Amino acid sequence: MISCLFGFVEGKPPFQYLGMPIRTTRLQKQDSRECLVEKICTRIHGYGAKKFSYLWKIGVGESQATSLHSSWASLFVLPKGIIAKVDAVCRNFLWDNSADFHRVPLVAWDTVCRPKWEGGLGIHNLEMMNKALIGKLVNWIAEDKDTIWVNWVKHNYLKGRDWWTYKPGANTSWVWRRICKVKQDLLTAYTNGAWHSQGVGFTTASCYEWLMGSRPKVNWEKVIWNDWVIPKHQFMGWLLAHEAFKTKTKLIRYGVDIDASCWLCDQAPEDLEHLFFGCDYSSRIVQHLQQITGLVLPVGNCLHWCSQDTGTKMQRGVKAGLILGAIYQVWHQRNKCRTEGVLLRPQRAAQNIVADMKLRVHGKDEGKLTRLEIDWLRDIGIM
Repeated sequence: MISCLFGFVEGKPPFQYLGMPIRTTRLQKQDSRECLVEKICTRIHGYGAKKFSYLWKIGVGESQATSLHSSWASLFVLPKGIIAKVDAVCRNFLWDNSADFHRVPLVAWDTVCRPKWEGGLGIHNLEMMNKALIGKLVNWIAEDKDTIWVNWVKHNYLKGRDWWTYKPGANTSWVWRRICKVKQDLLTAYTNGAWHSQGVGFTTASCYEWLMGSRPKVNWEKVIWNDWVIPKHQFMGWLLAHEAFKTKTKLIRYGVDIDASCWLCDQAPEDLEHLFFGCDYSSRIVQHLQQITGLVLPVGNCLHWCSQDTGTKMQRGVKAGLILGAIYQVWHQRNKCRTEGVLLRPQRAAQNIVADMKLRVHGKDEGKLTRLEIDWLRDIGIM
């Protein structure tokens, strides 16, 4: 009966509760590595033989790896070394479909962990999430929550002293000192002992947002992350917004000894401005798109143009979908030319973009579109 209550498994040493080590001292790296990091690596290696899109891997990383971390982080103050290791596993899986390091990331992990409206991918920053989850314990003490743990803390540590001015002694446990350190980090988010950030009561989400701080919103967020754009095209647009494509000019700056000529036209150095859409090949794709749909599409700063475009939300979404589809096709054809030496005709590439958009539109509920929007889609040959 006792073994069932505490999750002990027959044949395994009884030092774990629900897969987590039971210790009265600081959580050791070896315990964390065996019980947390190896479990995450095992889950990720299960997908290692398959190739998935970047956005699919983001979903897997959030649901598989960070869910395990959150379970631990709500119960333990995790050492920074373990958090860094979990971050590395998630980062490597995103960029190389493996838990091991093989490729240099295209975008800094700190940027990836920002919200989408700040230019990131919305992945949780695990160190800040651990603090936010431990912040829940800080708030319990601040609100004098009627729990056994809070009463125990008041009796053994606070002993009638004010929680906000209390400082732990050097002989107190490492875990308690870490909780008090989190209290100091959250001190300015409290007014008269009450949580005031975000204008709501304390939640883990509001605490996490406060710890992350805010950055200026990007003007291309709604261009890329809208329902009319195919997910793999969204990711290509996100990479372009961060200038993360490894063009020849960027590789030369890194010290790679290669010819700078564009793979597609061999007429100018290959940089982002040339590739999207100054290159003769890529500009012809946009021209064919305009001929097929009758729309006016940009050949310059496409993300800025889409963010300033007028029309209904659906019309702006479809135009953004076509432009981001063109970005995907150009980069795909560029890599195919580099590796296989073949190049699709611009007209055929434009037809593929329109075909992808048709599939996207046909998956939508027509009942949510107005008659004018349906007529507009038919006029441009998408519906």
